[in-house]
Amino acid sequence: MCKEVWALIIEDDAHSLIAISSLMKELGIRYKRNTTGANVAALINVMEPRPDFILLDTDLPDGDAFSICREIRNNPYTAHIPIIAISDEFSAKMTQKARECGVTATMLKPLPRKDFSTILGSILGNNRSQDQAAFSS
Repeated sequence: MCKEVWALIIEDDAHSLIAISSLMKELGIRYKRNTTGANVAALINVMEPRPDFILLDTDLPDGDAFSICREIRNNPYTAHIPIIAISDEFSAKMTQKARECGVTATMLKPLPRKDFSTILGSILGNNRSQDQAAFSS
């Protein structure tokens, strides 16, 4: 029997949440949501099951996504969890900032099913190299 895949979705936009939730259901991925970005690192520490990956919107009302990413990376309990930063747009500066804070991959919204599946398969298959393919723009 295959292990269930769990995601933590950190997204405040209702329309994006609907689209992402639909994609997760289509792919058979279980998920929990956080719509503000507040206390995310503390939430992950107590989540059961622990998420296999995190989808992190870069434009949150109650938190800086890159600070959240650094906090996750600096915690030995959560540092290994892949983080996919999602946004409506990624500038070269924003992509560089994502790499520096430890984001595993970046994707533009709406998440294209095929591209998302490919990146997720690579991440969950322990192919964690941060090459150009993982940083789409």
